[in-house]
Amino acid sequence: MMSNIVQKDAGIIVMHNIFWFRNNFRLSANEPLLQCLKNSTSLSFIHIINPKINELNLEGNKKNLFYLRALIELEKKLQKKGHKLYIFHGEPKEVFAQIMMGNKINEVYAEKIYAPYELEEENIGIHTNFIWDSTLINESDLPFAINELPDTFTTFRKQIENNKIRVFSEDTPKFPSKTNLKEVKEFKLPLLPEFMFTGSVEFLNDYPISEEGANRYVDDYFSTQKPSTYKSTRNELSGMNFSTKFSVWLSLGFISVKQVFNKLKEYESLNGENESTYWIFFELLWRDYFRFLHIKYNKQLYLKNGLERNLQRINYSNENIALINSANTNSTFINAAINELKKSGFLSNRMRQILASFIVNEMNIDWRWGADFFQKFLIDFDIYSNQGNWIYIAGFGTDPRGGRKFNIVKQKKMYDPNNQYENKWNENT
Repeated sequence: MMSNIVQKDAGIIVMHNIFWFRNNFRLSANEPLLQCLKNSTSLSFIHIINPKINELNLEGNKKNLFYLRALIELEKKLQKKGHKLYIFHGEPKEVFAQIMMGNKINEVYAEKIYAPYELEEENIGIHTNFIWDSTLINESDLPFAINELPDTFTTFRKQIENNKIRVFSEDTPKFPSKTNLKEVKEFKLPLLPEFMFTGSVEFLNDYPISEEGANRYVDDYFSTQKPSTYKSTRNELSGMNFSTKFSVWLSLGFISVKQVFNKLKEYESLNGENESTYWIFFELLWRDYFRFLHIKYNKQLYLKNGLERNLQRINYSNENIALINSANTNSTFINAAINELKKSGFLSNRMRQILASFIVNEMNIDWRWGADFFQKFLIDFDIYSNQGNWIYIAGFGTDPRGGRKFNIVKQKKMYDPNNQYENKWNENT
């Protein structure tokens, strides 16, 4: 095995490095990539499809189709730079062992992901530089040590708002020469079936699933007055205009949260600030908060009883899982939500909370199964926000109130009084 070999050509240190795309499919405003480009004389780009994280089931699974289309677009973008994207299927440690058998590689650069299994992926047997690039606020700019992170979002928000947020932007340097990897077994992407996005993410049919698509979408959003009315529409169940849909583009890092924040501030400078534009910022802070909670608590957020703040002990049952999987519960409203999730790969924030509460409180199913269920289908899946929201609903996180139980009948009357949502997603099933 050949690793950490520094060569010198004519007195110049030659660094043959690898950049590993994880959840940051962009070339600009990408701090791990920026550092890699600065420190490489030649470079290879890779992506690893880890079967323990991504099950490539293409039978109508819009999340997987979205993901693979994103990889195809990333391949094209790198080709324009004179580079190749090597795609592998397997566990990272095994993939890198294969790479190192026939290639001289000095270092690996990649995004840092503070989720338990993703942290385990980092043990790859070669010198690595995992760089955090996932939050609006840099950890070093927090007004407290991470182990003193407030256990309530409101306290966190108030302390953060008193500190000016620093957003750095730097041009991406020139790409170094390409290093061709030898004797590696690449994964051939399957042919994608013809498909269209539906429901609240139908707009994706009009944008490439790429960095360019993300920037164009966010620019289009801020070219309207939608940001100024966001707070009054954000609890609606479906449609194009009720939410920003930024989560779709942030999920695989087609755009950074700092870029979104910059575009929000530009909008406010032209159109003025109001409660709705603040609320977009408010939700970007929630996104940060779930990430910092992972740094502080990590594996504890994945235990059955979470942080052990809730003395309640629940003996979950698996009997009702089949009813959720088949959208055959005793609530046609809930069945519609399950159908939307599976058919479109998306749910509104309001519907996610309602469905999560139903799974935990009405069906007596382990909340961690529910978190995995969402992970399987959501196009905009985000490990931090998903886990943070589920443990919050279940009552085993930091919230002192001990969980949230939604009255399903009341929610139905409030948000779908005319059965439009229910009829749409229950027809032809």
